[in-house]
Amino acid sequence: MLVIFIGYFYTQNKQEFTDRVHTVLLNILNKQIENEKARAFNFAFALSQNETLQRALKNNDAKKAYEILQTHMKALETFSGSKIRIQILSKDITIFARSWDNSDAGVNVKAYRPDLVEMKKTLSPHLSYEAARRLVLIASIPIVENKKCLGFVEVIQRFASLEKYFAQYDIDMIALLDDKYQNQSVLLKNNPRIKNMIVANNGANINHIQNLRRLDLNKLESLGSVQTEEYLYISKVILNSKAERIGYFILILSQEKLKLFSSFENELESFFSYSRKDLYSTIVNKDKAFDPYTDLTAKELVSLKKCTTQKDRACLEKNLRNKLNRYTKEELISLLLDANSQKISRGKIK
Repeated sequence: MLVIFIGYFYTQNKQEFTDRVHTVLLNILNKQIENEKARAFNFAFALSQNETLQRALKNNDAKKAYEILQTHMKALETFSGSKIRIQILSKDITIFARSWDNSDAGVNVKAYRPDLVEMKKTLSPHLSYEAARRLVLIASIPIVENKKCLGFVEVIQRFASLEKYFAQYDIDMIALLDDKYQNQSVLLKNNPRIKNMIVANNGANINHIQNLRRLDLNKLESLGSVQTEEYLYISKVILNSKAERIGYFILILSQEKLKLFSSFENELESFFSYSRKDLYSTIVNKDKAFDPYTDLTAKELVSLKKCTTQKDRACLEKNLRNKLNRYTKEELISLLLDANSQKISRGKIK
């Protein structure tokens, strides 16, 4: 019995540490995404106010627009330190000019961009990941004159900067797109697949792709993290501008790296306390038209309950209840034990 109890508490402590790593890395991922979104939006907004660019669009001078984008792209890349793609689309959602390759100028992409069709009506900018001809982060801002849409300016970012950031810490990243968007994501048609998901980032490790094909992706989605003998996998839902789930980010951390993190457990513990509150603050202060808790797992919602304010508790608990209703009995028991590992849990789940 003593051996069993020692084994049980060792396992629980190990799980607690893994959960802390999960929370910290998720918060870091959220922060990096928010930084990229802010940078993309600022660039797009500045260009949308450029009078010379507006004039080129009204005069149908695609050559001039291309020259303007080339000039601004070089300045923006110097400022941001990362590859920036900028494109201008006309009001009928035809590619007018592109900074990186103007060979597609004149191609109508209306069929792939329902978000721009909506934007033309509302004149409201979008800043989100979208399943366009590939999965990308797009800051889309309408170019407006006298309340009429002249066209659109977009700053487009793929995943190279996120891959580079996490690679510094020997953490791999894979971005997945739901294959129900395969007809519009024509530039991903030759990319590898993991069950019903399309690998969307070019830097994805082929060995991780093969490993993920053997995992239960539904379990990874519902629990937020899954461990194997070799790796810790952490998932985050990707939502589009309509708050629809279009894919996932997956961070992959080796067990060797996880052991290295354990050497700094005290530092991680102090950062964990800050991270959980900071994650909550980041969520509730976003200007979103949809529920800010939608893309969090049940485990993350349980963690945030400890620092949420009273006015937000009802919204958080509603999301948590909806997610728990989809759990199996075994998953509920596992979540209960992980969330209350210092307590003895008894009773039946009916």
